[in-house]
Amino acid sequence: MSIQPEPPRYDRTDKLRPVYTPKDPKKRSKWTERIMFLFIAVILIVGAIALYTQYAPSFKKVPNRVVDGYKGDRINILLIGVGGPTHPGEGKDLADAIMVLSLKPSSRQAALISIPRDFYVRIGRYGVHRLNAAHGLGEENGYPGGGPALLMDTVEQIVGEPMHAYIRLDFAAFEKIIDELGGVDIYVYRPFYDFMFKDEFHEGWQRMMGKRALRYARSRYIRASAEGNNFARELRQQQVITALREKLSALSAQQAMRLVQIAQTVSKYTDTNLTTGQMIDLYSLFHNMKTENVRHASLAPFIEIFMVNDPADPGEAVKPRTGDFNEIHVVTRSIFTSNKPIVTRDEIPLSPPPPKPAVVPMSQGLENGQPTKY
Repeated sequence: MSIQPEPPRYDRTDKLRPVYTPKDPKKRSKWTERIMFLFIAVILIVGAIALYTQYAPSFKKVPNRVVDGYKGDRINILLIGVGGPTHPGEGKDLADAIMVLSLKPSSRQAALISIPRDFYVRIGRYGVHRLNAAHGLGEENGYPGGGPALLMDTVEQIVGEPMHAYIRLDFAAFEKIIDELGGVDIYVYRPFYDFMFKDEFHEGWQRMMGKRALRYARSRYIRASAEGNNFARELRQQQVITALREKLSALSAQQAMRLVQIAQTVSKYTDTNLTTGQMIDLYSLFHNMKTENVRHASLAPFIEIFMVNDPADPGEAVKPRTGDFNEIHVVTRSIFTSNKPIVTRDEIPLSPPPPKPAVVPMSQGLENGQPTKY
């Protein structure tokens, strides 16, 4: 008996066509798995590329534009002082001191321009903050070049000048450099007492070792004295940098490079994007320049203090007195046209101090209320 084929079935349209037969669920599952596998693979590949880009040396490196500076006869180096691991509290990534060192190769002139760390500015895509937060934001959020790069980009907005390189020092390296040099000679123009450090600085010439010089540069909790404002603090920082340069001027280029290497071993926060060749060239050209060829500038005459009302970030901050940075741009652009310091009336203009004695007395401070000799 032969088996007869089943006659075709008809649907409601009366057209001859096979009635739909559901596909094998196992085949559908395999296709779904393949699509999910491809989707996950794409995500992993994109993520791997992003991680490689973020952690690649080229991503972390800050562009070095010193060659452009030489071409324009002005090299701007951002000096960044950060707390680092030894900073008390949670401020190790904040920029404690921000200065622009401008160098003019043709005339061997230099200018130190202090940038207030409380400048309230827009920092990249991170919103409006105080300037000192730029370094931490760059370090924490994977900004190309990290904290130094974001701070450089933000300072460029303020001063209207390109930053060609940076040098970053933390507290520990700063102290180490000064100790290696046997201290720096500082003339204290105005005596003051800092009630946070519980330390007093007397008027006159003093030789300060690393810890004492750092306190002198950082002191700001001062009552009944013009030294208690941030702008006076900025000029004291310039004093220490100038005293440090004078000590370095007695070293050969090789000795100076050895000091740089020592500083870089102290902390990961101490670094620069200057090449060794550039550091030697700049040192050879500027290390023994005349003191009168160094100009000291404060932006205090061009800014005003105001209160920030943001509940998440309250307190004092500063902004341009004209509402924009144009006035500051004019000043920084013409920094080498005059040797007159740019300061407010209550600031010490760092005029030449009295002659240095043959033997500068070692600075004495107070450590927890007790005299400390260095």
